[in-house]
Amino acid sequence: MTANNTKKLPSYIGGIFAIIAGFLFISMPEISSGVIGILLGVVLFVAGLTEVIGYVISIKQFREENYGKAAGAEIVLVYSIIIMAMGLFFILNPELVLQLLSTILGIIFLIDGIVKLRQEIFLFVKKDIYSWVLLIMAIALIGAGIALLANAFYGTRNIIVFSGCGFVVSGIETCLLGVIRRRDNKTRKG
Repeated sequence: MTANNTKKLPSYIGGIFAIIAGFLFISMPEISSGVIGILLGVVLFVAGLTEVIGYVISIKQFREENYGKAAGAEIVLVYSIIIMAMGLFFILNPELVLQLLSTILGIIFLIDGIVKLRQEIFLFVKKDIYSWVLLIMAIALIGAGIALLANAFYGTRNIIVFSGCGFVVSGIETCLLGVIRRRDNKTRKG
């Protein structure tokens, strides 16, 4: 495995994990509701941990790409640590998650969408199809967060299925962002 592949590995792991959890929420919402606190905690902890590892590994690259201006890289790091801490809290207190599910997931998707939108704006240089897809996905996550906060869904099952869709979108966006960064790095080096 090359150093370049190692840099991208953490974001792919978090993205793939979010996609798998999303499909689990969509396909088995009844089973998911029984263990949703633990599942959500694990998803958040792994996603936050992989982003922290990705930040540590690629801090030099962030600085070179001007992510450090206006505390851009640090915002992603703080967000990742908060998500990781929330994940650990939910793993230790899974019964609280079901009571506040819509609010918790709404806040998570809203923050995730805003952070990803900010990342997309930094990378939105080429304005190719990938940039537009990432931008639309970030806006969709913000919309999902607002919908969950507005409690637009009736019943835990609907919230779980909708949240599963949100996790799939977030995971795909994370993986796609890693592919674009890898492509851009190869273009710069080659």
